[in-house]
Amino acid sequence: MMQNNNKANRLALAVCTAALFGAVAAQAEVKTENTFSGYVKADMLFNSENDATGGLREQALLTLNADEADDEEGDLYMSAWESRLNFTSKSTGTPVGDLKAVIEGDMYSGPSQNVFNLRHAYMQHNNLTIGQTWSTFMDLGALAETADFGGPAARIFTRQPLIRYSIQMGDATLDLAAEKPKNSADPVMPDLVAKYTMKTSFGHLSAGVLAQQLNDDTGVKDDSAMALAARFSGRVNLGGDNVKFAVISGQGLGGYMNFGDVAAYDFSGDSIELSEQTGFKVAYQHVFTDTLRSTLRYAQTSSEIDGKDMGDFSSVHANLIYNPYKPLSYGAEIISATKAKAEGNAQTEDRKLSRLHLFAKLAF
Repeated sequence: MMQNNNKANRLALAVCTAALFGAVAAQAEVKTENTFSGYVKADMLFNSENDATGGLREQALLTLNADEADDEEGDLYMSAWESRLNFTSKSTGTPVGDLKAVIEGDMYSGPSQNVFNLRHAYMQHNNLTIGQTWSTFMDLGALAETADFGGPAARIFTRQPLIRYSIQMGDATLDLAAEKPKNSADPVMPDLVAKYTMKTSFGHLSAGVLAQQLNDDTGVKDDSAMALAARFSGRVNLGGDNVKFAVISGQGLGGYMNFGDVAAYDFSGDSIELSEQTGFKVAYQHVFTDTLRSTLRYAQTSSEIDGKDMGDFSSVHANLIYNPYKPLSYGAEIISATKAKAEGNAQTEDRKLSRLHLFAKLAF
């Protein structure tokens, strides 16, 4: 009997030891990589004409929204607010799959420009993304390189809280997302986005659809409307050069397009009247040498609400960037933009921006 008990004890000990070593081995397979990165960017801007207000609009072409006084023309502006910090943690081989967490920010925070601005704060669990990051309606791969942080006249450029699931389909990816409502005054459902991106032998192509339920209850009147919009964009490689493009069209884009230079809707009457916008942008990048490249970009947006023209918004960016070492770059860019006077925007004249932008950037 004693021998049997000893055998049983030895067997139990062996099983526990094997389980312990198995757990340790499984734990050893989990690999976590933490990285801290970012960049320092210093900007110097000279505006020969600048019909915009202060704050961020001194730094970037967001939209032209004011008739600046004549004595404020020809101004010089310098800053380093765009400088950025990023912390990323990646774990592979965990019992639940691959995990990733990202927190990123800068000082691009508003008129005072002196507090930390949260850009990204999200987690990924395999194909699931939850948190604040780029809207699924965007195509990051179609964004051209510019010194100007604001981008062109026709741009979808926003970060917001979302839940997104990505499905790999060979060389293509289908993204389905529910995002924080961007334009609804009294939201009752999230904005819904679907995006299909396909890698090609020459670059990539991407198509996106956005559906919004816009609700507005003023206490006196209450109405809702469904707004639909679409985007088609991509990149075409031409040897070492490339062409990037995008076409965006739809209803109620509001804050999705050009940081809301045209409202998503008008509710001055008895019912919501959705805005209708169409925008396009095209950029050509030429690589002169391994250290010198240039991008030329043109963009335009046309808008109307209830049949009233809200004024065309157009911009041109032309730059030259010197990159002697991968983390280090110096650049110069010329920007010209116009927001046309129209029936629906109450401008007294066309608004314009004419700017020379110089920068230095060091990534780490």
